[in-house]
Amino acid sequence: MTGLRTHRSLRLALVGIVVALAASVLVELAQAGWVPLPSISDYFYSPARGVFVGGLVAAAVALLALSGRDAESIMLDIAAVFAPLIAIVPTGYRGRPVVPEDVLATVRNGVGVYIVMVAALVALSMVLASRGETAWRRVGIVGGIATVTAAALGVLAFAPGVAGQFPFPGGVNVHLVATVCFFVMFAAIPLVSVFSRDARPGPVYRGIYAAVSVVITIALILAIVSVIADPDTIGVLIGEAVALTAFAVFWMTQTVERWRDADPPSILVG
Repeated sequence: MTGLRTHRSLRLALVGIVVALAASVLVELAQAGWVPLPSISDYFYSPARGVFVGGLVAAAVALLALSGRDAESIMLDIAAVFAPLIAIVPTGYRGRPVVPEDVLATVRNGVGVYIVMVAALVALSMVLASRGETAWRRVGIVGGIATVTAAALGVLAFAPGVAGQFPFPGGVNVHLVATVCFFVMFAAIPLVSVFSRDARPGPVYRGIYAAVSVVITIALILAIVSVIADPDTIGVLIGEAVALTAFAVFWMTQTVERWRDADPPSILVG
């Protein structure tokens, strides 16, 4: 029963995080006379920063805690690798590819903590795998992606000759890359539920999950096109808002579908 209640609570918590982010942005929007910033990410440079950062870090923890040994859980782990980076590494300040110096020190501190936590979690997962408590396949896939991501960030943020351009090395927006990676992964997760052989959902749930995947994909394309065409428009804001709404719909739907389920289905340890 504990596992059952834990998974219910974690799924509902992910919905609650989206609600908190939306409320924080709306409160700030009201304070600013209903003049929106170009994206939700831009609210990092507003009083909404605390909820923005805290919510994304909490989401990463929840995604990791929901993990089991099935394919969907591995994908949740990968999404959790990128979720905190959306919060730790901000987008450019006022539409320019630059982060203020006082903020940049905080960003580098966050990157350092991220690297330490990735190293600790990968080491722990290897110990658990050696004891047969998790799959080496999961450690290899998720641990490999996390390690490469952390190592690349470490070089970009701290290596002499490169760190001066962080977080826009070569004009590339690291925040945008992390955001795209997160939502690309999450757009694929509902499809795993649709085509699952172990616990195939009913037709209504399959329809909702397929729609969530399509909506997130379209919203992501809209956001990317908007960034390229004109970063100062609210196209990115709309795309992010739609994607986050679909994210919340997925978790609410899965909460209802799996209300009486305990742990996720497992794959063989190996």
